[in-house]
Amino acid sequence: MKIESTLSNIAEISKKISKGCISLIDIVSKQKLKVALISYYYQKPTISGVGVHVLNLAKYLVRHNCEVHIFCHGDIDNYYKENGAYVHVIGRILTPAGDGFSKKRLEYDIFESDVIKEIIRENLKRKFDVIHTHGALTKAAFILKKVYKLKWVHTFHAIEKLRVKDLSKEEKQFEDLISWIEHTTNYCDGAIFVSKDLSYNGKKQYVLKSTKVIPNGVDFELFKYNPITNKNVLFIGRFSKDKGIDLLPELIEQIMMIKDATFTAVCPYNSAEGELKEIRELIAKLEQKYEERLKIITIPQYQEKLIKLYQKSQVYIQPSRYESFGLCILEAMATGRPVVAFNVGGIPEVIGDAGFIVNNKKEFIYKVSQLLENKGECIRTGKNANKRSKIFDWDLIAKRTIQYYGEVKI
Repeated sequence: MKIESTLSNIAEISKKISKGCISLIDIVSKQKLKVALISYYYQKPTISGVGVHVLNLAKYLVRHNCEVHIFCHGDIDNYYKENGAYVHVIGRILTPAGDGFSKKRLEYDIFESDVIKEIIRENLKRKFDVIHTHGALTKAAFILKKVYKLKWVHTFHAIEKLRVKDLSKEEKQFEDLISWIEHTTNYCDGAIFVSKDLSYNGKKQYVLKSTKVIPNGVDFELFKYNPITNKNVLFIGRFSKDKGIDLLPELIEQIMMIKDATFTAVCPYNSAEGELKEIRELIAKLEQKYEERLKIITIPQYQEKLIKLYQKSQVYIQPSRYESFGLCILEAMATGRPVVAFNVGGIPEVIGDAGFIVNNKKEFIYKVSQLLENKGECIRTGKNANKRSKIFDWDLIAKRTIQYYGEVKI
């Protein structure tokens, strides 16, 4: 078969690559891989790190001569080309979270069926060499693998059971969906984990044929080093307990005690029930209290807008209780910002010795306050952070991904 031939050749020549005789990129340039990226998140603006990951992976796979098709969710059907990749938007308006889980789950199942139909149509035209899933759409890949014998690689951006204990009551409704994801993912041919910590925990949860740690990347064409000029603290994350949103009110009050300090938070939310609703109301009161010094952005932002926010900050904070990687941390580092974060998940792997890892709320508040009063330390740490971020260049990450495609066997 053509698919097997292409992948077999790449796997065979990868032995030569390990000896330094040939570059895998040279191989791909001669035999164009046809890759189907499947992700619920992609459409702009996106609040999901998964969507940003898929956007950049596609961009750099194309640059290394892969034919890339992205299958994602949107409100209406659409088809267009972006960064050289073909984007297939499967349109379906889904019920917002919190407005009835049973209805949402049924709508999601219908949506995934539509995804399968679209991929089958495209596969009949060109025969994909690799199906690469990101996030929850594993049932589609499972069926396509079984019916068409396609190679399936799945990237774990998180392990839901590790974060579900920190979710709100409303968010925990999706444990049923989590169980289905876990069942189907065991059948993938190759699994990519975005951090060593995630890989360690993933191997305890799943029975996988092949695994590889390939981290998230950062696009240095967009994220560039920028001098620190403003006394601003920045936070970016979902309006969710696992992102530490409940810690923000106290942190904001402490920061406001520092002369001329300001705080910006980008925390989009679809709905807020129960405890999350109380936190939302408390933050809204603080915004009124501190007016110009406190800015809360509750709608998703385009990447270009986020870059400007990073550049206007002095310190970036990530109070998450769980992070498999921490993409916003990496983006902040690329722009030369010192990062303060908790010692959880894959965060230490990203920051290394170019930022500040703390173990509790008291240490967190103290370190942020100290940095706001010491611009020199911020500049020194920011330069080190920018230097470290270079190892996560998307061009390098895409090359490693292509090589893994060749190593994985059906």
